[in-house]
Amino acid sequence: MSSATPTDSRGLPSQGACTVRRAGAEDLQAAIGAVRELLVELGGTPPPIEAMERAGRELIQTPEAGVLLIAEQYGELVGVAAASFQLAIHTAGRYALLQDLWVKPTHRGGSIGAHLVSELCAQSRALGLPRVEVGLPSEDFPRIEATRRFYLKNGFKPLGPRMRLVLT
Repeated sequence: MSSATPTDSRGLPSQGACTVRRAGAEDLQAAIGAVRELLVELGGTPPPIEAMERAGRELIQTPEAGVLLIAEQYGELVGVAAASFQLAIHTAGRYALLQDLWVKPTHRGGSIGAHLVSELCAQSRALGLPRVEVGLPSEDFPRIEATRRFYLKNGFKPLGPRMRLVLT
């Protein structure tokens, strides 16, 4: 019996049999690796791995802080989503903020990202959160249009640009 990943008609990994679940402690290192890869792809510099591990561990151990989701296909990690739960006066309560969404490059263009977003929405609804927001990468990100189309296709509406002040 072969352990090779099934392929579709284009010779790309098949998008079937994707499972999305909350991450456990055993998933932490793989999830951190995926988010580090995402940050590099976005042109950023990942923070120290110890700091990323602390944040990931908190999402796993403190459900009221947020959620870390894992997408697997045929036993392989193919996607990660991390969201924090925010509290804001302008929203009159709490909402989910999708912080990180990574899909393995060979699996992009299928349904894995949509499955991760769908599960985040389901978990947010179960907590009574009325909305999910996401900040887009900078306009000079090479795949910004594909990223924008992905979120529009998955029901997100434009909200305007975000800005950041880094405190040192």
